[in-house]
Amino acid sequence: MTNVGLQNLIFGDLQRIVLAITTGAAWEIWMQVELAILMRQNNIQAARETPYPPPNQASLLDLLAQDDTGIYAIEMKVESANNAGTALMTAINSDRAKLANYLPNPGTRWVVGIGYSSAALNAMQLFALTPANDAIFAIQGGIGVLVATV
Repeated sequence: MTNVGLQNLIFGDLQRIVLAITTGAAWEIWMQVELAILMRQNNIQAARETPYPPPNQASLLDLLAQDDTGIYAIEMKVESANNAGTALMTAINSDRAKLANYLPNPGTRWVVGIGYSSAALNAMQLFALTPANDAIFAIQGGIGVLVATV
């Protein structure tokens, strides 16, 4: 799986994501479960809430995935009432710092951010435009998906 492949997998579920956003509550957990299901439907093994390796086992990884080409440690942040607008980018950066502690490196570590407000979309786009951030960003149907490599 590539970062573009992960982004496309998420965009393939755009209609359901929009419906989940409109519920207004706890859709990040739903998105984790939804992404795990999407991965499994695409022959990618996936598990939620797996402990980080020692000595950081008190932290839980949102998704641990594996396919024929590698292993992927994935943290996820979605825009909600708790982290609307530019606060989403703050939460994404917090997860990037957290994921840096996922050692030994499983192969690929990504933080996925999903947002919809103009402030969040602009913040994620600016982040992705900085080459040192090693991130991709795209918008479809008013939903932006950032995939940042850690």
